[in-house]
Amino acid sequence: MSIAVLAGVILLGGAFLFFVIPEPPDPGLQTAIFVILMLIAGTIFTSTVFSDFGDKKKAMAALTLPATAFEKFLVGWLYSYLIFLLIYTAVFYLGLIGLANAKHWEPNQHFVLFSIQQRGFYTVLTIYSLLHAIALFGAIFFNKLHFIKTGFAFFIGYVVLMIFNTVFLKAIIGLDVIKAAMPFGFLNFNVGDKYYSIVTKAIPPQAILTVLCISAVLIWVAAYFRLREKQV
Repeated sequence: MSIAVLAGVILLGGAFLFFVIPEPPDPGLQTAIFVILMLIAGTIFTSTVFSDFGDKKKAMAALTLPATAFEKFLVGWLYSYLIFLLIYTAVFYLGLIGLANAKHWEPNQHFVLFSIQQRGFYTVLTIYSLLHAIALFGAIFFNKLHFIKTGFAFFIGYVVLMIFNTVFLKAIIGLDVIKAAMPFGFLNFNVGDKYYSIVTKAIPPQAILTVLCISAVLIWVAAYFRLREKQV
């Protein structure tokens, strides 16, 4: 049923894009839609993987299933991460190709299909891994309204992190920081009547991606131990 819903969203949204916009969608627009829909659909689907553990009517059957906590976690992880990415990519490409063939293009118009092997895809995959880990932890931690509660907790946690980062930087430089200082972002402050904006350029993007990957792995591990607590 999830695949049917995903295919319906892609076909309906794609039909609007193909038959309302006169020009063929360029690979950049296709990539943007692919990434945004993947992040939204992936986190929503992940938040439902362990929903049985929060339902009193289904929790007993899920907890007494003759399988270890690691096996249950691994199955949920595989379905919501690896299998989802494979199915989502296949459905998206099939829907895109089908809509492109159904549309009658002008002789001077050419449809160019985007590629997931383009530069920057690993960055998208890293971001999805982090969001997947957060959604998976929320699916196990909360009993109801997993996606809403996880999203709310995520944004609250990010705001708290920005406030802590701003206070920390203010304590280091001894000056009033203008605006909230986002992690890996700009540091804005005034000295007298002069305005300064500082950003660290020495950190390579690979280092930031590595930190995000490590964070995703740690959250996955925390989700597994949370599932073990429920199993006990």
